[in-house]
Amino acid sequence: MSTRLPPPPVRYEEGRFVATHEVPFSTALDELIAEVREGNAPNLGRFCGYCSTPLTPQDGVCPTCATETAALAPREKIPRPLAAVYTRKRKVEARIIHGAAWLGISIGAAISIGLILVLPGWTKIFAVIFLVAGSYYLASYMGNVLAQDFAYRRGLRTFAARWQEYRRALATGEVSDEA
Repeated sequence: MSTRLPPPPVRYEEGRFVATHEVPFSTALDELIAEVREGNAPNLGRFCGYCSTPLTPQDGVCPTCATETAALAPREKIPRPLAAVYTRKRKVEARIIHGAAWLGISIGAAISIGLILVLPGWTKIFAVIFLVAGSYYLASYMGNVLAQDFAYRRGLRTFAARWQEYRRALATGEVSDEA
């Protein structure tokens, strides 16, 4: 049974994530993997040999992990196990954001039910208006404002842990680095 190491620390400077060799999360690669999964882009190109960040033909050093292309040759495709690491990060973020939005809808519905029970006669229409407009606002605010930073940071911690597992599996030969 393998012992699970704590994930490498995720580094922030002035509140913004900073990619390191230990946690080489690439926004460009994240977006490209999403496009490839949707069928809008091919899994072909020039990618860093270490972290698979997309590289231009002129790049001699990876902008994400600082690996030199002379030391580790670039690859032509994104490895499937690495794409799974990025996809897992997105799923964690989505679950948190959608959960917060559904909580906002639930709170809006509960307030509307309370208004229906409290308001007399024709004024119950305000409860219906609040159900529609208030629930939408609460869902948007809770999902997009309150939960977004937390979801992003949790996603990065998930990425760091999965990246470490991916690199360990590569080193032991449990997974292939082929696409």
